[in-house]
Amino acid sequence: MSLWRIRTVVEDRPGQLADVVDAMAAHGGNVVGLSIHADAAGVVDEFVVDVRDDHRAMLAEVARRSVTDSVVAVAAHPREVGDDVTRALLLTARLRSTPNLLPEALRELLLADEASWTNPGRPVAEFPEEPETTLVVPVGPLRGVRLRRADRPFTWTESARADALVRSVLPPTGPAPTNGSMVTHRGIELFVHQVGGADADAVQRLHRRCTPETTRRRYFSSLRELAPRMLDVFCDPDRGLTLAARPSRAREPVALAHLMYTLDPGVGEVAFLVEDSWQGNGVGTSLARALTAIAADWGLAEVRAEIAAANLPMQRIMRRLGATLRPPVEGVVQARLPVAGTVVSRRPGRLMTLMTQAGAAGRSTPDVRR
Repeated sequence: MSLWRIRTVVEDRPGQLADVVDAMAAHGGNVVGLSIHADAAGVVDEFVVDVRDDHRAMLAEVARRSVTDSVVAVAAHPREVGDDVTRALLLTARLRSTPNLLPEALRELLLADEASWTNPGRPVAEFPEEPETTLVVPVGPLRGVRLRRADRPFTWTESARADALVRSVLPPTGPAPTNGSMVTHRGIELFVHQVGGADADAVQRLHRRCTPETTRRRYFSSLRELAPRMLDVFCDPDRGLTLAARPSRAREPVALAHLMYTLDPGVGEVAFLVEDSWQGNGVGTSLARALTAIAADWGLAEVRAEIAAANLPMQRIMRRLGATLRPPVEGVVQARLPVAGTVVSRRPGRLMTLMTQAGAAGRSTPDVRR
């Protein structure tokens, strides 16, 4: 009997996950743990499997049934079999009394090999930049925790988990605001608020002012106004969030921004509509940055956008934020943007004052698991 942690990318269609589990069972594998991750490759499934027979034959069969025909497998330990949520909550409780041991807690949370305090903006010789096997978790403007793990890359979901653990021990700042003002890079002040039922008429007027080309880029078809059912979706907090933006001297909104939940764990979907006369003034970029901060505050690992291939301005906005754009499929480009770590505390407070204590900045945290 041997215990293995196995990662693979399974095609996102009904029955594929069951097909992989059947392959494991056929070779004497018993799944004792499953975690679903968002990552650059797509949805990554991570199994902890107790294998009775030769694990190599099982891995070959799992690879054959996976999207990428490749599987990452590393030996696991019995202590790793457990509830991830419980472990994270226990680590949070521990950090409340010893926040200077944050690197150790992050290493334990993500089962990393090494962890140390670092300055995120300064390269460190002993930690060469390895995007897949090195993860830098921001803690404050000048501090972060650098994690390394040699046997498998960090996923976007793991980055979101690390970010959430950091925020749990920083001074409370409240949720990311959904009402307030922002200034675009063109110096235009916008007032932003969450759309509710009382905004229905203003939202409809915004759509009527937009040209057919603008609404086609947003909805993939020309709309003069929204159907009542769609407007209800935009106003339903169980579906997500819709923001309306208006210039400081105007009474009507000139743009909408949507952040909606999806069925992929840790993934949100964003979309934007900007009135024609206000396009090119940084309105879309400012709203995209706001939604990214809110998505990180929600604990999402990634936001995606389905963009018409002809909508080049929106593609530029997503690229500017760091998104990866996939080649168009049937006239639609998918943009994928990791959001964990984008909200850095401006008031590091007690945690930052403890960084000079044992295990703090510049000192590697010992691996107490071994």
